[in-house]
Amino acid sequence: MQELIRGMAVTQMIAAACEVGLPDAVVGDGTSLTSLTSLSEHLKVHAGVLTRLARALSSYGIFEVDADGGIRHNEASRLLRTTTGPSLHWAARFWAMPGIWRSWGALSHCVGTGEEAFSHVNGQDFFSYMNGSPEEEALYQRYMASGYPGRYAAIADVLTVAPGERVIDVGGGTGSLARTILERNPDVQAVVYDQASVISAGPGASGNDRLSMSVGSFFDAVPAGGDVYILSWILHDWPDEKAESILRNCRKAMDTGARLVVVDRVLQEAPQECDPLDLVLDLQMHILHGGRERTLDDFNRLLNAAGFSAPQVLSARPEFSVIQACAV
Repeated sequence: MQELIRGMAVTQMIAAACEVGLPDAVVGDGTSLTSLTSLSEHLKVHAGVLTRLARALSSYGIFEVDADGGIRHNEASRLLRTTTGPSLHWAARFWAMPGIWRSWGALSHCVGTGEEAFSHVNGQDFFSYMNGSPEEEALYQRYMASGYPGRYAAIADVLTVAPGERVIDVGGGTGSLARTILERNPDVQAVVYDQASVISAGPGASGNDRLSMSVGSFFDAVPAGGDVYILSWILHDWPDEKAESILRNCRKAMDTGARLVVVDRVLQEAPQECDPLDLVLDLQMHILHGGRERTLDDFNRLLNAAGFSAPQVLSARPEFSVIQACAV
């Protein structure tokens, strides 16, 4: 219980090590030690505090540090490097950045009122805040890009898309998932639909005549004429009424029989059957957006209300599931 109560300190310790560049500065195969004093000179940080930070991290199994101030990587600390993958470096920094940290500090506000915390403590909603905070926005985008390595391939591998069909990735960001789908389906076209500020941050459709970009808000409308519509990591950002609005706009754009693919975590009904991270992220969605992670029954209710069939699970993984429903 003592360690759980002080968990916020461990979060900040990991994030600080990443921010000053310690994981990337520790080199070698893990058999030899590097002097923390020499690393402090290289990183231009305070030698004494860096040593104390590294020592504290090692007590939690992150790095190995000896009595003489030597440090080397272990399995846990290697995950904090940016130079090799998979990496949790950007996740560590995202969870400790100011806007997120302040929001978790207002969890009691959520419990007391049912409201989300982010706008309460930061003065604006999550996405508006990010648009006005370039440094935190950059960290957020790196976190989104690095999370769950191989997830685009894992999603594309379970989708069945026939030659000539058109895929519309609603809220598709910079198009990484759409490009992966096109790589696996050479006779398919794709549209990435998102806000202008998001699309402009990526490479666009350059170099791929089967990919196009469309600008707009899924709360207003969704491009028509698709055979497969994808909502990847979208619905969990929103409370039920807004999630249903997104689904209804998708349904309006779809012909009967067109398919909707939803990528999100799917919670088990009993909390003891869930990974603890699932339930922490459920709270995270509420704190940041007023959203939530959902059970399969939750998805079934939302989809049915918006004009879709019951969902079929195409793939279930610890990090996310891929479910499919048809417009009816």
